[in-house]
Parts: sequence; C-alpha cells; structure tokens
Amino acid sequence: MKKNIVLFTFLLLSAIGLEYETQAYTTGSMSGTAYGIVGLSALLALLYIIPALLLIRSLGKKWQTPAFSLGVALLGGLFISGWTSGLANTYIHEWVSTSFPNTVISYLENALAAPLVEEPLKLLAVAFAVYLVPVKKLRAFLLLGITAGMGFQISEDFSYILSDLPEGFSFTISGILGRITGGVASHWLYTALTTIGLALMFRFAKTQKAYFKAGLFYFLSAFVLHFLWNSPLTSIETDIPVIVPAMTAVAVFIFYQAYQTTQKIDQEDLSV
Repeated sequence: MKKNIVLFTFLLLSAIGLEYETQAYTTGSMSGTAYGIVGLSALLALLYIIPALLLIRSLGKKWQTPAFSLGVALLGGLFISGWTSGLANTYIHEWVSTSFPNTVISYLENALAAPLVEEPLKLLAVAFAVYLVPVKKLRAFLLLGITAGMGFQISEDFSYILSDLPEGFSFTISGILGRITGGVASHWLYTALTTIGLALMFRFAKTQKAYFKAGLFYFLSAFVLHFLWNSPLTSIETDIPVIVPAMTAVAVFIFYQAYQTTQKIDQEDLSV
C-alpha cells in the first residue's frame, strides 16, 4: 500500500512537472522565430544529452542497476526536481530582495540558494527511485545520482533557453553552448556526490568510520562545488582561462575518488 502511495505521488508530481515545463511551448504564445531558436538550441543540447543517456543505460547494465530505477531517477530529476526548485528559487529571490537588499546575502544569493535548494530536491528523485526499485551496490547508487542530476540538468538547460530568448538569437545560442561545455562537471556530478555520500554515511555510520568520513566529504563537497560554480568567481576574466577549468578539474577529481571508493567497497563485498 505504501509503495502504491509513493508511486502515485511520483506520478502526480511528474505530471505537474510535465505540464509546468512544457506550457511555454504549447500555448502558442511564442513567435515563429522564437520556436526556431528553441528548436536549434534543443538540437545543440541533444549533442550531449543523447550520448549521456546512452552511456547511463550502458553503465546500468554493467553495474546491475534496473532500467526502471534509472527511469524513475531520470524522470524525477527532469519533471520533479526541476519545477520545484525553480519555484523555491523564485520565492527565495523575492524574500532576499525584500529583506536583504544591497547586502552580501543578496550579492551571493545565487551561490547560497542554489545548492541549498537544488541538491535536496534532486535527492528526492533518487529517493523515489531507490524506494520504488531498491538497489544494493554502491555503484548503482552512484549511477542513480548521476541520472537524477542529468534529468535536472536537462530541465535547467531548457529553462535557460526560454529565459535567454528575449535577448535574441546569438545570446540564446551562446548560452546553450556555454551550458554544454559547463555540463562536463555540473548537476549530474553534484547529485552523484550527494547520493553516494549519503549512502556511505548511512551504511557505515556505526562500523567503518573511514568510509563514513569519506561519505561526509563527498556529500559536503557537492554543496561547496555548487556554491563556487554559482559564485562571482566564475565571472573573473583572465588572459588564459584558469578559474572555471580549475573548478572543473577539482570536481571531476573528487567524483573519480568517489567512484574509486564505491568500486573498492563493492569488490570487498564480493570477496566476503
């Protein structure tokens, strides 16, 4: 009975998200030019979305992660985490603008609010997937985090396309191209870290403290990385790009360490 209630809740929230995310395209309020820009931007986005989803499916088979579980995580990230975080960010922006105008908080609003709002809501998509189709291997948890984060990333890509449209063709296209390159270390990675971090903390809270501490590090690092990416640091320009590439390198390195941890533990479990 509980699982049916959770499934219905998931379907309801996803259906709301589907309507919320697509209503701008289905009302006929956009001009023909705008639809053309959206179509081209979508095609550009698909250049990374399709290979990413194919890779996720391939890893799912290799890491024994049920396809249904991956589907729930993807749809949850795309149609639940996306619109709920969008609304939450809007309310927070209005609150900060009213309560803390021209302060450090308003200056760092995006950097502070985005991780605190988006990371828990992306984990909600993972929670639906794990509850409806449980997994045991840590690499499966890691992949569910990647998948939920990718779903959210796709949703955010299209929301940025819409928000950039009033600025014209060049701005919108350059925006999606920037998001494609920035997607190398973006939401898929953050959610993978929070997911595996929580999994390690829950599993080893009373046993191996080293793994518990590793989980805590991975979990917190996702928030820190997300904060830094949304901070004013990324707008600093230098002759040779350094800041953003350095952030990307650090993020990918931490993700690699998390993967190594999951692989080691899964192998230890097999040898027991």
